[in-house]
Amino acid sequence: MAPLLGRKPFPLAKPLPPGEPGERFIIPHTQEAFRTREEYEARLERYSERIWTCKSTGSSQLTHKEAWEEEQEVAELLKEEFPIWYEKPVLEIVHHNTVSLEKLVDAAWVEIMTKFAVGEECDFEVGKEKMLPVKVVKIHPLEKVDEEASEKKSEGACDSPIQ
Repeated sequence: MAPLLGRKPFPLAKPLPPGEPGERFIIPHTQEAFRTREEYEARLERYSERIWTCKSTGSSQLTHKEAWEEEQEVAELLKEEFPIWYEKPVLEIVHHNTVSLEKLVDAAWVEIMTKFAVGEECDFEVGKEKMLPVKVVKIHPLEKVDEEASEKKSEGACDSPIQ
């Protein structure tokens, strides 16, 4: 990930061909390499300005290194805190969706908190005191319930179970 300059991604310098003779000047946090000290120092000077924004958090007025490190931290946190089995259902909700961010967050929260996902690791309670670690391998949809609900909504009928 690369920090934003303004609201646009700032591309890293293209890698130098391996094995090319001559001195290389390398920026430590990005591993960008430059042939000349002038290019290197110009880029370092640009990176030291407080004009960068973290793409992940929106934090602004950072140096390039600060924004880069913040993005790395957020990426690691997401890997730890957001299990892979939630990726598909959440991406299906947000892909090409034009509703507000607040509604997308609410929809994703409902999906994650109220439904199981393939690959999700859970504890299965057997009896009163025994728990078994399990993994969801398949989800059987309740098609009949969904069909009845869509028929009611298309007819304009009340969703209440009491009519």
